[in-house]
Amino acid sequence: MSLDKSRLDGILDKYVSADPDSKDTLRTAALIVKDKAGKTVYSNALGTHNFETNSPPFTADSVGWIASMTKLITAVCAMQLVEKGNIGLDDEVGEVVPHLSKIEVLKGFEEDGTPILTKPNKALTLRYLLTHSSGFTYDASNADLIKWSAYIGRTVNAQSRTLEGITFPLIFDPGEGWSYSVGIDWAGRVVEALSNSTLGEYMERHIFEPLSMSSTTFQIHKRPELAARRTTIAWRSSPDAPLGLGDGNDPAPKNPEIEMGGGGLFTTANDYAEFLGALISGDSRILKPESIAELFKPQLDDPKHFQAFCDGPLHDAICPEFPHGLQLNYALGGKVNLEDVPGKRRKGSMAWSGATNPHWWIDPETGIAAVIFTQIFPFGDPVLNSLYNKLERAIYQTFKTE
Repeated sequence: MSLDKSRLDGILDKYVSADPDSKDTLRTAALIVKDKAGKTVYSNALGTHNFETNSPPFTADSVGWIASMTKLITAVCAMQLVEKGNIGLDDEVGEVVPHLSKIEVLKGFEEDGTPILTKPNKALTLRYLLTHSSGFTYDASNADLIKWSAYIGRTVNAQSRTLEGITFPLIFDPGEGWSYSVGIDWAGRVVEALSNSTLGEYMERHIFEPLSMSSTTFQIHKRPELAARRTTIAWRSSPDAPLGLGDGNDPAPKNPEIEMGGGGLFTTANDYAEFLGALISGDSRILKPESIAELFKPQLDDPKHFQAFCDGPLHDAICPEFPHGLQLNYALGGKVNLEDVPGKRRKGSMAWSGATNPHWWIDPETGIAAVIFTQIFPFGDPVLNSLYNKLERAIYQTFKTE
């Protein structure tokens, strides 16, 4: 497979600028594309490491916080344990992590504000955790859980990166809805319990070392050589504003109490591309082909809640690569488009992204895996979305199989 590299270079060059007053450019961007054999067919990175005048260049080895792009790696860890027979996708996770057997469902509140809590009507399983159909959500944005927290005097939430922060009731019975959630953080706890190690230790042994992903970690505060290569997160205060430093408050994890399988990793474009290359090439050191196929399989019998999530007000943050209404489902590893996207990826492709605006996708039918890497807040940056669209279209217009 080959691509028109000069065309991709030109698109990146147009969108990346050090001009502090530019409103329609990015400070950093990288693109790496792998073919079906896991071979790199395109790699380029442009920009500056930080906002200082003598900043070193941003490269494919610059380190960034990838937030929810962590989820795919955690899902692969879980699938490795399924593959080994340590747990089944439909096994009750409360038998592995006892706390999960005690989780209740918040049904509402009495007139005096007392929470109404009931036992789930079915078992909480690994499949439910991985597909955001467990009944968990993100508590900081759910009014009922905010009210529940106030009632019991709870002062932390999932953003605290603590065990208490991800411990709260379900908002629906398992399998009876869809809500983006801390379910994958709990799946990470399942991996820890079954492997008798931290999630990071497990990833190091079973993914990072085999793939030579030496720049990937949850514990960047313990890796000064990676912290020195970390790219500053840029902020766009409004859609038509230039990028800046914001208020200086770094949103990335700092010395986290727990290693969050849903959003805690720091890595580089090169490292993450190696991981994607292993999946598209069927690298059996990571997962057997049948396990990879399971990872891509649509999991929701009725995807209406997920479809509404993608087509709703957060569309440009969650699903900017898809036109409104394009039929989607959720797999064990990310969102899956059930239709071809005109001029872009084919049906059956899987994708996700992170709060700092990096994106990945894997298109098994075409034989393309790609990562777009940057560090920008807030999520859903319009300039990044435009770049993402143009790069993907250029890839599919120019690629040739050899």
